[in-house]
Amino acid sequence: MHIRESSYGYWSSHRAFLWVAVGAMLGVGNAVRLPALMAEYGGVLFLLVYLAGLLLVGMPLLIAEWMLGRWMRDDLVAGFARLAETAKASRIWIVAGGLALLTAGLILSYYSVIAGWSLAYAFRAASGAFGQLTADGASQVFLNLAQDPERSLSWHTLFILAACIVVSHGFREGVERASRGLVPFALLIVVAMCWYAIERGDAAAAVETIFAPHPERLGWRGVMEALHHAFFTLGLGMGVMMGVGSYLPVDAPLRRTALAVIGIDTLFSLLVGFAVMAVVLGAGLQPTSGITLMFQTLPRAISADLGGSLFAAGLFLMSFIVTMTSATAMLEPLSRYFMDRQRWTRVFAATCAALLVWTIGLGTLLSFSVLQDLRLFGRNFFEWVQWLTASWFAPVDGLLICVFVVSMMPRDLVRGLWGESRPWLFPVWFALLRYPARIGLIAVLIYSTGLLDWLVSLWRV
Repeated sequence: MHIRESSYGYWSSHRAFLWVAVGAMLGVGNAVRLPALMAEYGGVLFLLVYLAGLLLVGMPLLIAEWMLGRWMRDDLVAGFARLAETAKASRIWIVAGGLALLTAGLILSYYSVIAGWSLAYAFRAASGAFGQLTADGASQVFLNLAQDPERSLSWHTLFILAACIVVSHGFREGVERASRGLVPFALLIVVAMCWYAIERGDAAAAVETIFAPHPERLGWRGVMEALHHAFFTLGLGMGVMMGVGSYLPVDAPLRRTALAVIGIDTLFSLLVGFAVMAVVLGAGLQPTSGITLMFQTLPRAISADLGGSLFAAGLFLMSFIVTMTSATAMLEPLSRYFMDRQRWTRVFAATCAALLVWTIGLGTLLSFSVLQDLRLFGRNFFEWVQWLTASWFAPVDGLLICVFVVSMMPRDLVRGLWGESRPWLFPVWFALLRYPARIGLIAVLIYSTGLLDWLVSLWRV
C-alpha cells in the first residue's frame, strides 16, 4: 500500500526525529516514579519486568502509532476516517483519533500548571530560598504558591504561551528546533545532578534502595505496576506519537529509533531518580512520591550553600524543560486538527488550541485553592482529570489502536504501513502486537481502573 507524501514536509533528519520523540516522552514525574517503584517492588527484579514490558508491550504499540501517523498524514480524526474507509471498517473507529486528542488536551492542561510551579521553584532555588527548610516550612512554601490563584495563573499562562509560540513556528522551526536544543541540555543537567548527588548525597544508600533485589516484594502488583509504567512512560494512547509520526519519511528507521528512545528514556529516569534519591537520603529524609516529593520533600533536602542551590535550580529547570518539549508534542496534533478541519493558519490554530488547554487548566489550578473543597465522589477537578486520562482514556485508546491494527486492518494494508525495510521483522512485530501487547494493554486497563483490585478482594473473601 502506497504511503502518500506529506503536504507539510518532514523532519529534517532521522536524528532530529529522535530528539523530538525523546522530548515527547521525557517527564520528571515518570522519572522519579520508576526508581520509587523499583524500591517498593523488588529493585532490579522490577526493572527487568519493566524492561520486558517496554519491549513486549510498549515498543510494538509505539511503532504502530508511528506507522499509523506516517500513513495518515492528516489530523487524527480525519486520518482514522480515511484509514477506516481504506480498511473497509466502520467509521466508528474515528473515536480512536478523537479520544487521543481529548487525552492530549486534558493531560497538557494539568502539565502546564505543574510546569509553571517548576519554573517558579527554579527561581526560588537559584536565590537560595530552600536552605534548611522544615517540613512545615516546605509545605507552607508550596501552599503559598499553589493556593494563590493569581501567582499560579501567571506561571500557568507563561508556560502555555511559551508552548504556543514554539508550535506556532512550525513543526520543524518550532517543535524540532526546541527539542534539538532543549533535550540535550536537559540531559547535561541530569549528568551534573548525578555528579552532585555522588559528591554530596548518599549515593551508596540510593543504589541499595533502588537496585537491591527483593523477590518477596515483586508479586502480582509489582508486575502490574511495571506494565502500567511501561505504557505511560512512552506517551502512548494520547495521539502524540501518531502526531509526530505524520512528518516521518517513508525510509525512517522506526525499529532502531524505537529502541534508541526507549533506552534514553529509561536511562534518564534511572539517573534522575538516583540523583533525587541520593540527595533525599543524604539529608536523612524518607523519599516520598509525586508532587509531594518534588515540591515539599526535595526543598527540605537541599543544603543552604551554592551547590545545593544550583542542584535545586537545575532540577526544577530541567523539569520545566522536559515538560515543555512534551507539551509542544501534545499541542502539535491539537493545532493540526484545527489547521486541517477549519483551514486556519498555523499561528491561529496553535493559539486557539493553547487557549482551549489554558482554559481547562484553570480547573486544575483552582483545585488547589478556591475549588479544593468542591468534590464529586471524593475527587476534585484535578483528581478527576488525572484519573480519567491515566486510568481510562489513554489505556482505552492504546487498546483501540492495537485492536484496529491487528483485527480490523487487512494484513496487506498493515504490511504496506510497515514498508519495505527489513520485511523479515514484520511477522515478529505483528505477533508482538497481536498477543503480548494486546494482552498487556487489557491487563493495564483492568489494573488502572481498580477492577483487578476488586477481583482480588473477592478472591480473598
